[in-house]
Amino acid sequence: MKKTASLAIATLIASVIGCASTTGPTPMRGADVTAPDRAPQVKQYAEKVPGVGQPQLIARTFVGQPPMVPHTVEKYVPLTIEENACMECHQTAEIRGQKIPQIGQSHFSKTAKTKAGKPALEMSRFQCDTCHVPQVDAKELVDSKFVGVTK
Repeated sequence: MKKTASLAIATLIASVIGCASTTGPTPMRGADVTAPDRAPQVKQYAEKVPGVGQPQLIARTFVGQPPMVPHTVEKYVPLTIEENACMECHQTAEIRGQKIPQIGQSHFSKTAKTKAGKPALEMSRFQCDTCHVPQVDAKELVDSKFVGVTK
């Protein structure tokens, strides 16, 4: 009984001393948890312009990953049903003598056709930048040895 009471008192004292510490954990973001969030640093998107040279395609890291956009898109957004600049270039596999990624068949309607008789874009797929995102030229935030599985 005395041993149990002594152990309980020692545990209580250790807990009080541990909680009385004035230094809390150091958050990864570098500010106190109660401090307001700082705006993230503005990063420049890849300055590669579509149609100028051939941007290096960005390797995918998992099966089924949508391709990432290796060029700037600022001039082409917002995308609407009426105006989709992605379709102007990526509807064919080649434009102005340059090979470019073509929109996948899964993005076209099985039943609807364009005026030219080609399959029409599926209306649920017109907002390309929902899945296909441009990449910024920035260093990784943390070191990573991640290797994707694409086969």
